[in-house]
Amino acid sequence: MSLLVGVTLVAVGQTAAQPTPPPANETRTVDARDPDPCLTPAAYNATYGAPPTPTQQLATCTDLTYAAPPAHAAALTADAFAALTPGNATTAVAPPGATRTTRGLIADAHATLFAVHPATQIHLSPTESRQYIAPNGTVRALIDYRVRAPTGNRSVIRYRVREVRVSIGDEQVGSASGSQTPTIRYSTTQARHQPLTVTAEITVTVAPNGTAGNVTTQTVAVSDTHSVWIYRLRPTAYTATYPDGDTGLAVYQGTPWHGVTLTRNGSQRVRGVWRYYTTRAPRWDRVEVRRASGTTQRAPAGQPIGVVAFPARIGPRADPVREGPQLTAVWGVSRSPPASRLGSNVSVGLVREAYTRTYGLALRNETVTPETARVHGIVRGVSAPLSAAPRSERAIRRPNLSVQVVATSPSTATIRIALHDPQTGDPIDLTGSQPPSPVGDDGPAGTLRLNDEPVALNYSGVTTVTVSDPGLYTVTFEPASWRTTTPAYVAASESVRWHPLGTVGGWVHLLETAIWGSIPVVVAWVAGRRIGQYLRTEPRQ
Repeated sequence: MSLLVGVTLVAVGQTAAQPTPPPANETRTVDARDPDPCLTPAAYNATYGAPPTPTQQLATCTDLTYAAPPAHAAALTADAFAALTPGNATTAVAPPGATRTTRGLIADAHATLFAVHPATQIHLSPTESRQYIAPNGTVRALIDYRVRAPTGNRSVIRYRVREVRVSIGDEQVGSASGSQTPTIRYSTTQARHQPLTVTAEITVTVAPNGTAGNVTTQTVAVSDTHSVWIYRLRPTAYTATYPDGDTGLAVYQGTPWHGVTLTRNGSQRVRGVWRYYTTRAPRWDRVEVRRASGTTQRAPAGQPIGVVAFPARIGPRADPVREGPQLTAVWGVSRSPPASRLGSNVSVGLVREAYTRTYGLALRNETVTPETARVHGIVRGVSAPLSAAPRSERAIRRPNLSVQVVATSPSTATIRIALHDPQTGDPIDLTGSQPPSPVGDDGPAGTLRLNDEPVALNYSGVTTVTVSDPGLYTVTFEPASWRTTTPAYVAASESVRWHPLGTVGGWVHLLETAIWGSIPVVVAWVAGRRIGQYLRTEPRQ
């Protein structure tokens, strides 16, 4: 029995000493800052006490990323925060670098932001990163302090965190009272770049020993401010219907955004250049515990986990790949890859060269239903229905392109080209200047070419071209994007063939040429026969 108990205790001790294996589900890569030793199955089993799944083993070699902002970062942060233990009257706990205040009876007081969710930190370039937060979310903070012993004939009768307030810009967005680890729901009307501030009021009340009178209260206010961007979607949509019934959709959104889903279940979707990974906040790797006698450090029970967006090599794409919508255009600004912004050990498919920070996406699909289509942001849970976005419908027409041979000579042909709108009959303008915006309505309708040579039309939409080489002549109209012209058109092509023998005059010219060309030959032949007769010698009898 003793041996059995001993073996059991050893087994339990070994199990407790083994780290928790990386999960095999959507939280497969919790902290991208962890080293990637690329464990063999045997090494994994020795480390975690269980054989790895294929995903778990791959996660030891690299950081698996996400096609959309993952939800597990907020859940793991909430669990870590619940395990966070503040100090007591004689100790104050804070991460290194926290702004501490000591005044009177209150020492080492601080208010430190633990996390905001939903939120996404986005790496835009080697010199720019932004922390985007949702307009409605949750703030978690650690408020701590220690109480000094009063001097003289006085005693501390009460100490507490009286109130914690959260402000974004000049707007108070949430509050809590009586907690050193408050979880505060907030809602803000602010926009763009704002300071987010957590402010706490800490009070200590003292009274003379043995009396209830002459009570005095000391109050200290401490705060922590972080720079955030309030993430809001204000997309603009442009739609068009192709002659074959397909729908064209272009979406513009000024702030970085994720993409568009066309169906309610998200099976038809287009996304931009951003992918995501999750990582811990290194600031919370250790916490300092301060006492009157000195300072020590320890590892906290948990750390906040954040979502990071980065431009991926895989780039903008449509899903499903073969049966999904057709991605027809991507526009934005060119940026350098933000490699220096990624933390150590982070191994993800980051772009290696300049990339396009996506402002707009254009697609073509069989159908686009505004009631089911949604625009999604890079911050989890922030989306906007396409039906709520300002929309502009544009027509796409099939142009009237005519090409015919109107005059011929034995050596040339004149080809007449005409291009007109099928509904109004007006000439299609090819001479306008390209609008500066990727979505406009005053650009040229397209380009017209005759056997790859540019063709210019007159004010009535007609031109004539004289050719001298026999053959097939093809006129092609390549339309500009429907996003840059109103109305818009689809491509068109027409061909004609010209050859001198295609007319009676051509045959007459060919006969004349043959006759005149044969005269020298006939003359030479006749002369040759005459000379041969003179030179011929008579045979002797």
